[in-house]
Amino acid sequence: MQPEEAIREQFDRAANAYSTSPIFAQGHDLELMVQAGEPTSKMSVLDVGCAAGHTGFAFAPHVREVIGIDLSQKMLAEASRQAAARSLNNVHFQEANATALPFSNEQFDIVTCRYVAHHFPSLAPALSEVFRVLKPGGKFLVVDIISPEDIALAEFINQVEKLRDPSHSWDWMISEWQAAGESIGMPFTAMQQWHLPIDFADWTARQQTPPEAVQELEILLDNASSQAKSVFSIVGAPQRSFCEYSALLRGTKS
Repeated sequence: MQPEEAIREQFDRAANAYSTSPIFAQGHDLELMVQAGEPTSKMSVLDVGCAAGHTGFAFAPHVREVIGIDLSQKMLAEASRQAAARSLNNVHFQEANATALPFSNEQFDIVTCRYVAHHFPSLAPALSEVFRVLKPGGKFLVVDIISPEDIALAEFINQVEKLRDPSHSWDWMISEWQAAGESIGMPFTAMQQWHLPIDFADWTARQQTPPEAVQELEILLDNASSQAKSVFSIVGAPQRSFCEYSALLRGTKS
């Protein structure tokens, strides 16, 4: 199965859960993104990997237009329902791939991407497309899980992520974002970083992780190194939980 097909299949199943999940629907990072974007009423925004539409809804009151794209038709349908329920007439959704954006050069003032980039097998193809569709001086706002700069810890948490969701690729380190941005003329600044508490039962249920994978995850977390248990605040049964790290990065097209 191609990566795009795996992502589409995974998120078609999870559309309703993502629509109501507190992390996605009410995360404090939505306000941080709007502040970092400095939107104005004449601006046009593209939301890459829009899922159930929450990022677009946060920007909609401040800008002329928001277009959200996603690979999952069920996510797009859910986003459209949510937009209608909010009476938002300046938010539109369509199916598209982050690595082949169906838009003109220099069309958007702001591009956003929230909890999506960890599905990218490589940063370069998507970043090149974002750079192309951004106006000069335009901003690319990213919120995502980030890996620690320690490779052993990074490999551990990405193994955990991939067991839970096979469409996961890699939680990119801040240094990897910065190197990729510098290479195309879109330097990134880490605007904010924070802990993201994970309730294990909710986390696996939202992605409909199979029981055998859940069991593997429990073993993996229980047998984590003392350093990993400390860094990721791993708590075992009966109320399993751990902590990941999120960041808001802002790239500016030079």
